[in-house]
Amino acid sequence: MRMELELQTDNFTVIPYNHQYYLASAIYNKIHSANPEYAERLHNYQKFKFFTFSLLQIRRRVIRKEGIETIDGKAYLYISSPKNEFIENFVEGLLEDGELRVGKINFYVKRAKILPIPKKFNILKTISPIYLKTIIPTEDNKLKTYDLHPNNSKFYENLKNNLKKKYEAFYNEKCDLNFEFEVLKYKPKRMRIKDIYCRCSEMVFKVWGDYELIKFGYECGFGEKNSMGFGMVMNIDK
Repeated sequence: MRMELELQTDNFTVIPYNHQYYLASAIYNKIHSANPEYAERLHNYQKFKFFTFSLLQIRRRVIRKEGIETIDGKAYLYISSPKNEFIENFVEGLLEDGELRVGKINFYVKRAKILPIPKKFNILKTISPIYLKTIIPTEDNKLKTYDLHPNNSKFYENLKNNLKKKYEAFYNEKCDLNFEFEVLKYKPKRMRIKDIYCRCSEMVFKVWGDYELIKFGYECGFGEKNSMGFGMVMNIDK
């Protein structure tokens, strides 16, 4: 299930570039307000949380050194999960006051709607960057975490394996499905989550293979750290 929120705040608000942590906190707060027990289970589950969200999509904007300035105070947020329970609790929390506080910025929800899941997938575009990592040995026989971009063959292997592992964890069964993808273009990014920098990729990529597996990635996110706002995609025609 996927939903679109149209958010409104005062004109000329400057939104910091690194706002994923604030969005994640806002989402958890709404869920906790609606269902504290479910929020606690979600927060404490160590493996996969099976949801993702976009960066704030600001269509009328001015790029500033300190962040993105909204010309009309309007922004869009997309939230997605294969778990209806997650979306239902989030919506219930939203309905309590109709507001979403992102850091120091208070948005009110002007409109919310459920979006249909595409019946086929061809070209996907990230609306929050994809993050993947691998572990490599160092010269002194220690292990180091290395963030991956599409210029590394390990990126392709890890993206597919990560999605299959999430699918198996969600459905509690072996994943015999498969998919392939071709990166059409990408832009490396560096995003900060609290005090940690993550090297990640904005991408446009072509996908083909088993629809159900691609659909699962569309709903819960591709790559790692989906619940911190990484790996959300939209389906585009061209």
